[in-house]
Amino acid sequence: MHPQQIQHSHLIGRPANLGNEILQQASAMIPRNAGPDAHEGQGPVSGFGAVLNLTSSAAPFTHGLAGVDQAANWLFANILVISFMGMLAITLIYRWIHMGNAHARHLFTMGRDEDQRYWMYNHSYFWPWLKKNVLLAPLGRVRHNKEIQLSNAISIGTLPSRFHMVIILLYCFSNIAYCLVLDWHHANSAAVIADLRGRTGVLAALNLIPTVLFALRNNPLIPILRVSYDTFNLLHRWCARIVVLEAIVHTLCWAVNAVQAGGMQNFNLVLSTSVSYQWGMVATCVFTFIAVTAISPVRHAFYETFLNVHRILVAAGLVGVYVHLDKANLPQLPYMQLCMAMWWFEWVWRSMRILFFNLSRKKGLTKVTVEALPAEACRVTFELSRPWRWTPGCHVHAYLPAYALWSSHPFSVAWADTPPKKNEIDPVDIEMEKITSPNNRLPGGTQYNQSPLHTRYSTISRRSVMTAAAGAPIGIAESKQQQPAQSTGTATHRPDATTVSLVIRARTGFTRKLFNKANATPNGKLTTWGAIEGPYGGHETFSSYGTVILFAGGVGITHCMGFVHHLLLQYQLGTCSTQKILLVWSVPNTEALEWVRVWMDRILRMEHRREVLRIQLFVTKPRHRGEVISNTGSVQMFPGRCNPHTIIEKEMQERIGAVGVTACGPGAFADSVRSAVRGVVTEAYVDFIEEAFTY
Repeated sequence: MHPQQIQHSHLIGRPANLGNEILQQASAMIPRNAGPDAHEGQGPVSGFGAVLNLTSSAAPFTHGLAGVDQAANWLFANILVISFMGMLAITLIYRWIHMGNAHARHLFTMGRDEDQRYWMYNHSYFWPWLKKNVLLAPLGRVRHNKEIQLSNAISIGTLPSRFHMVIILLYCFSNIAYCLVLDWHHANSAAVIADLRGRTGVLAALNLIPTVLFALRNNPLIPILRVSYDTFNLLHRWCARIVVLEAIVHTLCWAVNAVQAGGMQNFNLVLSTSVSYQWGMVATCVFTFIAVTAISPVRHAFYETFLNVHRILVAAGLVGVYVHLDKANLPQLPYMQLCMAMWWFEWVWRSMRILFFNLSRKKGLTKVTVEALPAEACRVTFELSRPWRWTPGCHVHAYLPAYALWSSHPFSVAWADTPPKKNEIDPVDIEMEKITSPNNRLPGGTQYNQSPLHTRYSTISRRSVMTAAAGAPIGIAESKQQQPAQSTGTATHRPDATTVSLVIRARTGFTRKLFNKANATPNGKLTTWGAIEGPYGGHETFSSYGTVILFAGGVGITHCMGFVHHLLLQYQLGTCSTQKILLVWSVPNTEALEWVRVWMDRILRMEHRREVLRIQLFVTKPRHRGEVISNTGSVQMFPGRCNPHTIIEKEMQERIGAVGVTACGPGAFADSVRSAVRGVVTEAYVDFIEEAFTY
């Protein structure tokens, strides 16, 4: 559709079709492929609507590609793509080096008695310096994932790491530089504004590709680069901010020239008669509203509502951009087609996986058992319809429609297993039957009638229970007898699980509602239906490290349980390098120990556990002095907060081989662990991996 001439009183005597002829001739020379080597005949840019005053000096620059330096636009778009690809290549090379080193270390040190002294130390100065000052460094001194609180109810989010900030600044300043490379000495200021309009429009459309890609849960770059979704979500937010700013500038430049050409009457006329401009304006307004509502205080205060509204608004914004480009016949339309294809394919892929693992003709929908636990938490167990492959340290998105409708929430997998069939006896039960006291009584004569699989009392030296006799405080007890160790576990690792268990701490919204419902039932349990989506993450198994230190704060213990179990199983088989495991768990009170009791008892009964695993429990708010009992064995309890610096420094002196450290817990807790690791990273070979959900 070409511009229509509407004569004003002061234009009497001028040819009515003069402006139309000029614009038709100019637009006929603009092909669909508006690159520097474009040729004619590919379709002109169109969709301008009616123009009030075509004879104004600014009129030609209110629409089309008049004044736009398309060759420069193409150049900077290519530079931006090359920059992205270069960053991905650098990250991939780093990952290959890291994975190759870990694989070689695993092969050369696999076994229980291998000498790992070579791998204890750094053999260069560059990599330790890089890890300490760039890769592991917070933006300032210590704070990284500790939220910045304006008040108890208002949080403005977290700070990016030093490395992430470098990437963000390079990305932001490069986009600003590309937008400012204009012909500022042009005689007509409207031409400069049109050039800026074209530049910001091209970059905004191009930047939508990484914005959408980084937001996808099944982003293919996550497993390829082994970069966490949390990091990609951070980059997604900054890409989105750049898109919004460029879209606003793009719209304002058009509006300035439209008003200059014929005042607000011309602005209203063009906007009301052009479908392309109408949908472009819709997209700009929608994206601006998204940016305002996505700020951290709003996002965190109303996260579930924000997420649902966010998805709807993003869909509307993408449709607006698509129609804007399509109706104007602009060459950036393939960018939007790629964005929509990625989003649609990922949604279909997620839906198919959810249905495959959670729905079958034989078992129907996934059965979910919710059990209320002390310290306001729930143990949620999903009985899947089909076997599900998991990895230590992974997380899932849980769907419980009866309590959260279609919303999903991310949780670390605390335990994944394949229960024995009805006619099959678990090997752990067989061993426990052999060594269990005939009268099944606890010391002191208390009858013991708990579940035999998880909590049956044992008389061997490696026995351990996480619940004492009735009336006694909950804790982890360990026998001081020095009898020969006997196997009470199986060395058969089953990666395909049919039951997946989560521990969900009651906060607000969905988690609070779930706990209250389960806690209100007579036996503290309820059954419902639901689904899980995943697994996600779990890229590092720690099998190549001689020493593994796991820090957990509160419900963060769920992230560590899988690592401990997996490494002990591999140690039994002699297929890992790990010879020392230290689990450090900080909890507010001893009631929280009940969260993982059923799984911890199985771990503490495993063969060779005493040779490898040590557990340190720090109870920050004990109810009374006798609640925390300090044991001298491999399970110890301490009152007060743990000091990661002290723990790390001590373990460095007694380490075996390379050291792998992970942390999952509150932001301040994880930041203190990061700081402790940075303090020793130049003295020993140490890697740090943090599990965080800052979005």
